[in-house]
Amino acid sequence: MGQPRFAKIPYRTYTMVLAIACLIGVLLFGLGTSFYWHEKQEAIDQTITNLNQAADLAGVEAYVSLFEAATRYEEQSNQTTSFLSTPYKERALQYNERLLNDFEDGVNERERETLQTFSNELNQILEAEKFEAVPTDVISSINRRWLYQALEQTNQSNAAYELTDAIMRMQSILMRNREAFFRNPIDADQLTNTVDMIVGEATLVQTIIESNETLQSKAVIDVAESGQSFANMANREVSLEARYVNSTNVYEDAYGALRSIRSSSETMLQEESKHYQVLATTSFVVTLLLSLGLLFLLYYTRNRYNHDLAHLKARALAIDPSLEPVEAMFPKTHDFRGIEDELREIATSVHSTVHELENRSQDLVRYHERWSSLFSETGLAIALMDDSYNLIERNEMFRQFFGDRNLYEINQLFTETGRRLFEQALEGVTEHGTSAQFIIHLKGEHLRYLNVKLTPLKREEKLTYYLIVEDETDRVERERKVDRLVRFDLATNLYNEYGFIRKWEKQEIDGAFVLIRIHDYHHLVDWYDPAYADLLMIEFARAVESRLSKYAQHLFGRYRDDTFMLYVKGFSYEDEHELLELFPTEVTINHKRQNVHIQIGATETESTYNDCLFKAMKALQHAKETRTPSVWYDSEILAQMQLAALIEQALPDAIRKGELTVAYQPQVELKTGRVVGAEVLARWTHPDIGVIPPNEFIRIAERSDQILWLSHNILDQTIAQLVAWQGTSFEDISLSFNLSAHSVDPSIVAKLRDSIEVYPWLPDRLKIELTESSDIMSYASELERLEDISDLGYCLSIDDFGTGYASFEAIWHLPIQEVKIDRMYVSGKAKESTSFLRAVSRFANEQQLTALAEGIETESDLSRMLREGVELGQGFYFSPALDAASFESWVNKKGHSH
Repeated sequence: MGQPRFAKIPYRTYTMVLAIACLIGVLLFGLGTSFYWHEKQEAIDQTITNLNQAADLAGVEAYVSLFEAATRYEEQSNQTTSFLSTPYKERALQYNERLLNDFEDGVNERERETLQTFSNELNQILEAEKFEAVPTDVISSINRRWLYQALEQTNQSNAAYELTDAIMRMQSILMRNREAFFRNPIDADQLTNTVDMIVGEATLVQTIIESNETLQSKAVIDVAESGQSFANMANREVSLEARYVNSTNVYEDAYGALRSIRSSSETMLQEESKHYQVLATTSFVVTLLLSLGLLFLLYYTRNRYNHDLAHLKARALAIDPSLEPVEAMFPKTHDFRGIEDELREIATSVHSTVHELENRSQDLVRYHERWSSLFSETGLAIALMDDSYNLIERNEMFRQFFGDRNLYEINQLFTETGRRLFEQALEGVTEHGTSAQFIIHLKGEHLRYLNVKLTPLKREEKLTYYLIVEDETDRVERERKVDRLVRFDLATNLYNEYGFIRKWEKQEIDGAFVLIRIHDYHHLVDWYDPAYADLLMIEFARAVESRLSKYAQHLFGRYRDDTFMLYVKGFSYEDEHELLELFPTEVTINHKRQNVHIQIGATETESTYNDCLFKAMKALQHAKETRTPSVWYDSEILAQMQLAALIEQALPDAIRKGELTVAYQPQVELKTGRVVGAEVLARWTHPDIGVIPPNEFIRIAERSDQILWLSHNILDQTIAQLVAWQGTSFEDISLSFNLSAHSVDPSIVAKLRDSIEVYPWLPDRLKIELTESSDIMSYASELERLEDISDLGYCLSIDDFGTGYASFEAIWHLPIQEVKIDRMYVSGKAKESTSFLRAVSRFANEQQLTALAEGIETESDLSRMLREGVELGQGFYFSPALDAASFESWVNKKGHSH
């Protein structure tokens, strides 16, 4: 074996290749190192930027908190000026000016949006003193993250983290418990706990700086001393001014300590930034010098290369194949000796090329054999036809499909449409000489789908065709199943929303579009399981479809879990009665009858589905809010929606300005006529709208999450009235406060608990009347809070007893002391159902509960309640709801006993 050609390459060529490789390596390494140190410097600079932003953010937070404390102190001390709070407000706004454009980096999208909103609205927040709108958690989280990032970048010890954490906790304790310093009267336990926590954190700060002298600074020492001296504030005799001054000093010292930590971290970061800048510059300069040296080496090597090339050109001009090479004319070893040797091997290469062509000819033969094997062994059915449409050759798969039939017999196996497609494809291929592909049906015991492709092939002057057939049955069936999953609801086999829309778009729409909500669906899911609830939907859908069969054009589908959608051509508002007859009121599930309660939102169709859906949804929403079985969308619904929006916008101001008042409807002992209590009812007279019905603004308050504010306002007025009656002839009258079972907030429980400390007699005079209690068992947290209210000694009463699904169940799970019978059984449509009244009265006696009838309107109603053993009652027969003065006058006129 000869010497490898690579060995003939001279040393200078090696040198050039190596120099180029070294140049590239040096450039990559040097530039990479320089880039690395530059990136480190940029990271440090970004940390410094974040630290500066943290300082601004901490300044806003600190001075907003100090402004709030000063404002509360001015209010508590009855100061007529804002001399203390104004400087803090101005400083907070100054820091906020720096923040308005500082949130491009270092925060996520949610934090950026929250901080931008807070910064833009800070002036309004401070003016309105809406301190609860300050995103304290977000600000503290960002401050902590950015400060910890600076500590991490400067490789500070764990003690620095612990010190920072302790100071931040002192700030947080002061912010969370600021009520403890300004509450009047003082909550001694809360004040003591707050002072103990602050002193504990200050002690921890003192311990950390004593064990780590590097962390000692004047600001940190000050916050440790002021925090430890704060222990004197636990004394109840300390004045409000002292509590304010000392708490403010501790907070300002904590803010100053954090500012000191940020400042020292920033100084260290700037030094590191300079260090990384020097490293990056040094790496770049060294790389530049090495690159210049390597370029010089390349230049030298290139000159030597050109020298040898000039000699090679001279040698090439003197080549004579018949002569021996003249060694004296050129050195034996040179850069191009390999090229000279290659010229001598050209003849050998030509011979080698001829040999290679022979080998490729043999490869073509093998490829032909492989193609023949592919024709016979492929999974496709393939046949070859001549220009007369005779089948010349067919593979085994083709025989499995069609046997030995000729083309005419094969064509007869297709459907009529398939035969037409096949004949048109043959004509098109013959005329245009292009391939044709189509899918046809194959008749037989099972319908099959065949993908047929006709491909022309010209052999010399004759035209032949490849007929390729592939069974697509499985793919088509899969696509059909996927299409069904996409367009249909699996439980009811009705259109889902996507399928409904696709069908809608293919029809001329002129009729009614209806949304039908099954009110029982979610209750059945809770009581049984989703499968049972789906059975209800299936049976309901089956009944509706059978009734829809007489209407030629309609669409019926399932919009959501508990909602159907329906379109019937030609229906309008005048056909409401006929529309309601489509929906059954009961169905049979597992051989049991199940009542069906529905609510309908309907509209006459518009041009687009989205418009119809919007109006039907609004109508259904109105039906749910007003508890109406059926609502058609019209201009009145739109007006009601606009009025509701106006009420929703005006409600917060009305609560804040005290526009909401209360009225008292007397509750009477039916046997004696003695006035024993009253139900507290909210009233609102808007200066522009006028009198707004309670059910309207309460419904809007629940929908817009303002019900808690409203409940607090009514509860405050109720307690104030009971306090006003204390020590008068009305002190034995109790008041019933309505509380939605969905809105039992911890703050309500806390207010009831705190009120007992001031008015120990309050639980004997205040009843908590639970409304919306039909699904109380679905809310575990509300159950626990109601237990807490009961443990405080308050009487719990269930409103509208007999209309909900879970009223009886709630009695077994809560310490209920009173049931309030719904007016439907007293003076409404079910008033003749004396069996229910008798059952409730017996049940109340057995469980030692008080029964109260709501809605007594006539003497006959009163007599019936007395007959059935009901103890208490209220209604217009006795008196409507009255304001406090009218109520007192009415009671005095009537007397406490009949």
